[in-house]
This record gives sequence, structure tokens and C-alpha cells, in this order.
Amino acid sequence: MATPVAGGAQEDPARETEQVAQRQALVAVEVDILKADDLQVTQALSDIKANVDAQTAELVAAEQALAAANAAVASADAALADAQRRIDDLLAKTDHVVVNAFVAPATESALDMLSEESSSIANVKWAILDLQATTDAELLAEYHAAREQLRTEKANKDEAVEEARNRKAEAEAALADKQEAVSQQALFASEVQARIDQRLSEAEMLKAVDPALAAQLQAEQAQLAAALNALDEEVAAELARQRAVELSAQAETNKAAGVQAPPGGVVSVPCPSGGSIQVAGDISEPVERLLTAAAEAGISMCGNGYRDPADQIAVRRSNCGTSQYAIWQMPASYCSPPTARPGASMHEQGLAIDFTIGGGTIGYGGDAYNWLKAHAADYGLSNLPGEPWHWSTNGN
Repeated sequence: MATPVAGGAQEDPARETEQVAQRQALVAVEVDILKADDLQVTQALSDIKANVDAQTAELVAAEQALAAANAAVASADAALADAQRRIDDLLAKTDHVVVNAFVAPATESALDMLSEESSSIANVKWAILDLQATTDAELLAEYHAAREQLRTEKANKDEAVEEARNRKAEAEAALADKQEAVSQQALFASEVQARIDQRLSEAEMLKAVDPALAAQLQAEQAQLAAALNALDEEVAAELARQRAVELSAQAETNKAAGVQAPPGGVVSVPCPSGGSIQVAGDISEPVERLLTAAAEAGISMCGNGYRDPADQIAVRRSNCGTSQYAIWQMPASYCSPPTARPGASMHEQGLAIDFTIGGGTIGYGGDAYNWLKAHAADYGLSNLPGEPWHWSTNGN
């Protein structure tokens, strides 16, 4: 079974698309879940749901066809049984005819008839003999017809059984396709959960700098969270099973309630126009060089980098609950309002920066964005599509 093409782990989209095309049960979803815009993600969710609905309809049709085929087998069984009972009855009667013919054969002849005292007696005898012969012949003919009917009913049953066998295979294939489609939808939903976590973490980072943008991001993620919460029970159950496997694999990490510490510790990098950005020590030198080079080009930037996971833990306690599960594991969409899990953001590792200029986040088309687009890669940073202000070591 081909792996659904849905998420940031794509290595060869063309190859994965070809694999998916080979299985009609799956939909090719060529989006990087963390980098696609909300419209693309929403469309992908819609496409996958439509596929699940289509596979469900095919399964229902296959099950109905199987039920009809099974009913036909039952009907053929009944017809065959009736034909056999008729044969059994006729056999008893034909046996009687054969025995009578052997024990009491007809002895009257034409000469015997001529010796009768009157023609009326002779006519009566002829009539009796003719009636007996006719009755016996009709009985034998009925028996032969019944044998032919029995052969026909057996053929009908064989045909019905073969049809039922084919319909059962089709129903089993339709069920497998439905399960694959549900699995793909659940996998994609899981990746959307990760996207929601990332975006909500970003919104938390932006609250102090750009409250309006932060509110916009939160509203957008609330819509996606609502879409996930509206998943069919079957998909939600599959998602829960997948999540359980995931959590089992992460058990040791979750036990320690740990978020990966920023590599090299947390270091403050001064901004040319004042202030500073806290980042992981391992990237502090290239970030400082980036800020200096931008300032020399007439673009004086600063920004927000590291965010203490303790802040996110406190928000999760408030919005999600106080248990270990609520803080570390529960999907963001289950919280009120939706709230990212600790560790979901590159900011919590000090490996992402939300760049600002003049106190506000940078936007598409501005000098700061254009400069970063042209030069940030030289300093080990890349942009997360859809968020012109957000740059990190891996583009997430």
C-alpha cells in the first residue's frame, strides 16, 4: 500500500504521487502540511474526506450486492430442494408403474377383444387399457421433465454461488479500500494537528509584537481545529489509534516532560538599533552576522527568538488541563481555545526567529523580507511559507 502523500516528510513528490495513483483507494495530496497555506490544507482535507465518502459509498454498494447474491443463493437452494422433492415423489410413482408392469402385465389382445360377447364390453376394455397406458406414459414423461428441471436448478445454484463468491471478494476489497482511505484521512488529520501546534505557538510569540496578527493566526487555526473535531467517528477512532502508537514511542520523552534544550544554551544577540534576540548558542554567531549585514544594507532588524517552554506549559495548564496528558499529549484542537503542545515550535529550541522592523513584524514585499529572501540562506536560515516574518534553521 502506498504511503499517503501528506506532510512535510516528502522526499520525492512525483514518485509518491505515482504510488498513490496505483491505488484508487487513496488521494494524492501534494502539500507540505507545515508550509502550505490554509486554503491548500482545507482543500486537501476536503479532497480526502470526499475520497473517504466515495469509498464508503462503494463499500455500501458492494455489501448490498453481496446481500442480493446471498439471497439468490438461498432462493436457488429452495428451488433445488423443491425439484428434488418432486423427483422423490415421482420416483415412488414410477417405481409403482414398473412393478405393476412386471407383476400384472397387460394381457388383452385384439383377438381377445373379438371374442367378447358384445362390442360394448370390448370397447370398455380398450378404453381401460388405453387410459392406463396414457397415465403411465404421462407419469414417466413428468419424471423426465422433473429430472431436467433438477439439472437446471443445480446449474442455477452453481451460478448463484459463483456470483456470491465474486461479490464477497468485491465487498472485502471495498472494505480494505475504505480502511485505507480512513487511515489516510487520519494520518493527514494528525499532521494538521502538528501544523495547528506550530501556528498557535507562533501566535503566542507574536502577541506582544503584533497582537492583530497573533489573533488572526489563532482564528485561522481555530477553524482548522473545528474541522478536525468534526471528523467522522471512524476517522477519529483511527486517529486515536495512530496517536496511541505515537505516544507509546514517545513515552520515555514524555515521562521526563522534556522539551529539547536549545543547542548551545540560550544566548542574547544584540540588534543594531537596540534590543536583542535570544537564540540557541549554536546559531548565535551567524544570526549576529546576519543582523550586521542587513544593517549595513540599510535594513535594521530585530526580532523574537527563544521562547521558554515553561510559558507554553502554563498556557496549556490554563486552556487544556493540569494532567500530564493534557499538558504534553492532548491535541491542540481539544483545548479551549486551541493551544499548541509544548515543544511544537522551533522557538522553544531557540532555532527560529520572528523578525521585526520598526517594532512590527516584516511582511511580503518589504525591503526586510526581500533582503532575507536573498541572503538568509547564507546564514543558515530559511522561511516558513505563509509567514514572511518567521525564519528558522529548517524552514519550519
